[in-house]
Amino acid sequence: MITFSQIDGTPVYYWRSTRGDTTPRNWQATQAFYDTLVLWIRDLRSLSAAHGSISYLVSAGFYVNKPGQHGEGTAMDLDHVRWSGGAVSSPLDHDHASGTLATRRRYLAVDAVCRRRFRYVLDGWYNADHADHLHSDFGGLPVRCLKSSEADTKFVQSLCNDFLNSGLTVDGIWGTNTQNAFTTAKSRLGITGDPHTTTSVWQSFLSAAARKGFANQAF
Repeated sequence: MITFSQIDGTPVYYWRSTRGDTTPRNWQATQAFYDTLVLWIRDLRSLSAAHGSISYLVSAGFYVNKPGQHGEGTAMDLDHVRWSGGAVSSPLDHDHASGTLATRRRYLAVDAVCRRRFRYVLDGWYNADHADHLHSDFGGLPVRCLKSSEADTKFVQSLCNDFLNSGLTVDGIWGTNTQNAFTTAKSRLGITGDPHTTTSVWQSFLSAAARKGFANQAF
């Protein structure tokens, strides 16, 4: 287990006690998980460059002494991202349920970037317990889109609703309507191949979706 207060130079704060607190905090994770966090934040910087540099992150925790991926030091709970240009994405403030489309699209863009590097990402559509943070972990690597995964399916359904106006019920069931919407999304983003079996195809889809989200553009 290693201790860190920044990810690749970007500070990570804790706001669950005092909103806006920028006191340095020591976090813990395995070296392998931290190395993946570095790849993740570099993805996030690149894909969201139009917003400026990332000023800071806010987390609810990495290693936590409890069962599961947090107890293994291989999980992150992301609460808030702030860019130098003034943009924010705040799962802590339930941005997934915002009445502003641009805010939801930015949330989905951050969600997509997390899925590029972490197999299980649980978001505000997944359940009420994750309404105020994005949970990302190492469980079930490698990354790919599984039709049998409630978390993956709800993400795809929400993505298609906010970028294609698909009108899908976000129920976590991969049915015909979800498949048709996903096929349209892949086509409009210029993605070929099978994201359900091939990591690189799924990552390409997620990168393309994230770029649209940070630019507030429909597919």
